[in-house]
Amino acid sequence: MLKKTSSIILVICLIVITAAGCSTPARVSKKPAVIKSNLPKLNMKKWKYSKENDLYYQVGIEYCEKPVNKRYEKLAVFVPASYMKATKNSKNTYSCKLNKNAEIKGYNSSNAPIVMPIETPEYISHTAMTNSLLENYKSILGLVANYTSQGFIFVDAGCRGNDEGAPAGVTDLKAAVRYLRYCDDEIAGDAESIFVYGVSGGGAQSTILGASGDSKLYEPYLKKIGAVQGVSDAVAGSMSWCPITSLNTANAEYEWMMGLTRKWLTEKEKAISDSLAKAYAGYVNKAGFVDENGNVLTLEESKEGIYQAGSYYDYIKSVIERSLNNFLSDADFSDSPAEEYIDDLNAKKKWVDYDKSTNTAKITSVSDFAKAFKNASRYPFAFDQPEYDNPLFGINGKGVHFDKILADVLTEHKSKYASAYNADFKKLDSFGYSVEKRLNMYSPLYYILKSEKGYSSSKVSKYWRIRSGIEQTNTSVTTEVNLALALNNCEGVKSVDFETIWAQGHTQAERKGNDIDNLINWVNKCMK
Repeated sequence: MLKKTSSIILVICLIVITAAGCSTPARVSKKPAVIKSNLPKLNMKKWKYSKENDLYYQVGIEYCEKPVNKRYEKLAVFVPASYMKATKNSKNTYSCKLNKNAEIKGYNSSNAPIVMPIETPEYISHTAMTNSLLENYKSILGLVANYTSQGFIFVDAGCRGNDEGAPAGVTDLKAAVRYLRYCDDEIAGDAESIFVYGVSGGGAQSTILGASGDSKLYEPYLKKIGAVQGVSDAVAGSMSWCPITSLNTANAEYEWMMGLTRKWLTEKEKAISDSLAKAYAGYVNKAGFVDENGNVLTLEESKEGIYQAGSYYDYIKSVIERSLNNFLSDADFSDSPAEEYIDDLNAKKKWVDYDKSTNTAKITSVSDFAKAFKNASRYPFAFDQPEYDNPLFGINGKGVHFDKILADVLTEHKSKYASAYNADFKKLDSFGYSVEKRLNMYSPLYYILKSEKGYSSSKVSKYWRIRSGIEQTNTSVTTEVNLALALNNCEGVKSVDFETIWAQGHTQAERKGNDIDNLINWVNKCMK
């Protein structure tokens, strides 16, 4: 039996469809006067009906005129039945018109939020739901009904994956968003209240969509596939769990926080790890991250470790302590006292100081936390391995290297791999875009961090929700923290709901309750 969760597990190929979102009644942008497309709008005579789940749906809807891969570039739409006035056709389909009088929990066919999962772990391709899948696995519709029963519109958009090379995946998803706006008068819901969400690589692409709305960098790629022109591809909100993002700094971040936890590196590998950690300090000190009080955060050299001091270090330490103290506040210690839990954490070495009178704790250092709780599981260059050409930023089906920070470190250490990295940076795709340019397109901070060249070049989502499990070894804690810091200081962003959850890993981490209910509540809060 499928468990109630935000991931809809498609049994045939283990494709996951996560669900959550948020929206706002206010329009994200005004529709341009001229809309250009030869795409047919949604056929209102081809709806199918699920009596058990009281919803209508259509699958196999093409959202671009010139799809590169028809297997992926389609979408499916699911609508609460009460939003429709239906007449049954002869072939078990229905002709429908929007019912403007019906309401579900305060929503109607005009103002309901549209939620769209981004199911692309490791940036892989995703096939939108099909009729055969839904017929063979009826429980999937039951999971979709968690959202339609709340008055939401649910859209499952397929997209190409990392084997096609960036920005194929996000380009497709933007085309799907444009198509929903194009069909705003046919499809129930508010096409200006589209909210995307995902886990891991899906969470990463959710953040990219949220950060890069209407970015001109995507236009050549959107025109190539025949995406609708003259409408916005910005989304109102973005939700991500454990996003594998900021790939331009991911290796350096990892080594700064977790590099000291390894005991199995060679001398050369250790030297590369240390240099990456130092390079991350250089990045932070140029980035201009600002805390909630307007203080610029920086890293300083220290005796305790590589740049393990300064206001940025103190901020990261406070995020870790807040996560632990939230856990101590939430946990039920009726069977065993909190002191026993703290003793377990300190079993090998004391790194947590506990105050019983306030039920709060402090950690001795970030490196002690990492050694006890967040040991590195990756090599110093895992996000862009020297002997592996990563397909994500590949050209014509051939993978390339993309990490400039790592390339500089390899050059500094006179590594035999340095020339391959530097050669790849000179390669251009069919539009004349370099690897660095496409990496920027896939880096949310390029658009939302004031020190970046791409700041103010896109329409950034107003609403954000970010969750991570603090124990995950996939990325550093800094990945989500940097995203939240940049968003909190980004013009146009209204709400940033960020937490990293103690004792949870690379999953749909939630402090309390379950992911579906929490995200539905978040949508409702934003709509109000």
